[in-house]
Amino acid sequence: MTQLSLAVPLEAQPTADQMSGFKIYLDASRRNPFVLNLEDASLMDVICAAGNARSKFHPHYKENLGGLIHNLREMEAKYDATLYPIQVTDIFYGYFIQFCRQRGLKDTTINVMCAQLRSVLSWAAKYNAPVSPTYTDYCIPKVKNTEIALSADDVSRITYFDIDLFYKDRRKDYRATMKRVRDMFVLSCNLFQRHSDMVRITPSNFERNKFSISQQKTGVLAVVDIDRYCIEPKTTYKILDEYGFTAPYTASIGNYNWHLHDLMRDIGFTETVRVEGFEDGVMTSTDVPKWEMISSHTARRTAITVGVDRGMNVHELRKCSGHSCLANFDRYIRDE
Repeated sequence: MTQLSLAVPLEAQPTADQMSGFKIYLDASRRNPFVLNLEDASLMDVICAAGNARSKFHPHYKENLGGLIHNLREMEAKYDATLYPIQVTDIFYGYFIQFCRQRGLKDTTINVMCAQLRSVLSWAAKYNAPVSPTYTDYCIPKVKNTEIALSADDVSRITYFDIDLFYKDRRKDYRATMKRVRDMFVLSCNLFQRHSDMVRITPSNFERNKFSISQQKTGVLAVVDIDRYCIEPKTTYKILDEYGFTAPYTASIGNYNWHLHDLMRDIGFTETVRVEGFEDGVMTSTDVPKWEMISSHTARRTAITVGVDRGMNVHELRKCSGHSCLANFDRYIRDE
């Protein structure tokens, strides 16, 4: 038996059979056999239904819900309960956020999952899923960000640290390595880039006083006017000249950070920094030496923070750092 298609091209008139079939469709749809009904669906069923429906338009949508589904299943197992859409309230979010923190998830990840859940429930409500009036009410309490930036004076302190004098009793190759690590960090503080981009610089990235590079992570073209936006332009040119306009140190980021920690400790960044976080759902705070908080990415935060502190145009600084989003740029600014 041939199945009748109800689809009619816009330029054509429906046939008698199609009109008859459409009448059957209208009568049947009153009883909802063709309409999704989530009135009695569990929260997991709702999320899966949303994933299947939206994947038709956004192929990776269902895959992106994997983290949310996994953590909700773990929560169901912990409390030996089946979750339903109506239970997602402001109270639920409070427990869900703490549950995820106890599992070691970062607040940025938790925030994404809460936003996904809110979006799914907004969609499900159109298909009769009962939802709470407070299903959109979640707030992740902010914890003091412990990522640090250095000051312009700190950068100068690193620049003029006498490697040969301090490490005079160490092997020559060790002194050479620490000098390259120092120069790499100082150069990164001036050129605004991530370590993954700094290790790729070549003479072709420079034209007169301009440095430009297509960032590996985002594909955005970052452009830095060395004379106007570097913390120490003369130092920047000196390092570039010494290494032939290439990266002073190209080892892995793990190797680089390992040496960088030793260098920062030896330079004397031993003052303590208060680190706050959550452990078993309880906020904790610990004092750690500042040198432990300095890593390759500190250089990027330092370049942005110093630029803002000096009153430079934020739009121009974003061109230097490659940030197309102001909110992401703002997260790099530290009060030092």
